[in-house]
Amino acid sequence: MKIYFVIKEPSERTINHFVSSLGNALQKQGCEVVYGLERLWTDEVLECDIVHFQWPEGIFGLFGHKVTDDELARMEQRLTFLKEKGIKIFVQIHNLKPHTNRDKNVQRLYELLYLHADVIVHMGNYSRDLLQPQYPNAHHIVIPHHIYDDVYSFRYTREEARRRLHLPLDKQVVLSFGKFRNDKERNFILDMQQSFDHSVLFLMPGFYRETLHTWNPKKFVIRLYHTLRYKLAGIKFSNEVIPDDLMQCYFCAADVVLIQRLDILNSGNLPMAFAAGKVVVGPNVGNVGHVLRATGNYTFDSEQTENAISAIQSALKATFKGEENKEYAAKHWSSDIIATKLLNCYQEAMNTKYYIDYRNKNF
Repeated sequence: MKIYFVIKEPSERTINHFVSSLGNALQKQGCEVVYGLERLWTDEVLECDIVHFQWPEGIFGLFGHKVTDDELARMEQRLTFLKEKGIKIFVQIHNLKPHTNRDKNVQRLYELLYLHADVIVHMGNYSRDLLQPQYPNAHHIVIPHHIYDDVYSFRYTREEARRRLHLPLDKQVVLSFGKFRNDKERNFILDMQQSFDHSVLFLMPGFYRETLHTWNPKKFVIRLYHTLRYKLAGIKFSNEVIPDDLMQCYFCAADVVLIQRLDILNSGNLPMAFAAGKVVVGPNVGNVGHVLRATGNYTFDSEQTENAISAIQSALKATFKGEENKEYAAKHWSSDIIATKLLNCYQEAMNTKYYIDYRNKNF
């Protein structure tokens, strides 16, 4: 079976390992896996059994790209062509809408893929229950987010990781990993942080990622202002992408992993924290909230700072929970286990004739 992931070819500089880890696990099970964007528009795509779309906004190149009407029409024609050739179309639900790109045609591109999908793959029940009534002609399946066990071993002890990061050994560390996307997330953490004494350290390496390099004078002034005020407030953060080995150190050094997203569907930090043996706290929204509740971890109302404070306090006391999470991840979320589930869905799709009536849809 030949699987085509519609995404740029993974490389050593790839930040998000979701697709590459899954592809590696599928290859171990005998699948041929290919990547790239150009293949979608050439006859090479006819060699594939499954075309599995990931992030729609990345189909035409950079994630900030504004999709034109012509590109949208071209995509509809291509999807129709694939279906006529009997190639099965899978769409992975990473997020319900683009994180930052609010271009109306990008929104329509999401809709177009949903309408033509044979199978829509969810990472939790929340998005399945939300989208299944809207797109009843597609087959909806739930396959959890896998751990990146071919990339991260989390081999460092808590003490080793802290020494490498120059962190104190006698404090409890709450890690919020990844880029903070907006001031609402930053202010939420800053307000909450004030309720903890100096025995608790909040570690936020991606707190402010905007660099000072810009040709726009207004942006330069704004970025300089925020950089200085955060530095003066004693917040330590990095403007650079953190290498994989150092990323492991951050998770190994933590006692609790706090998912700082206030509006989120899925999070790669959740399975990573489980794999590292850490307790997890996150917003009670999307698939994230569902998974945390189902596994006995801690959630909070993203509109209530006091609620988040209470959840973190409880998580810091739950010293047993991290090891439980690690065992759970190994049993249910390894890349081999998840790849097997996905491969079974591919095989089932190959033996099923789907019919999706999208002709009268106004996308």
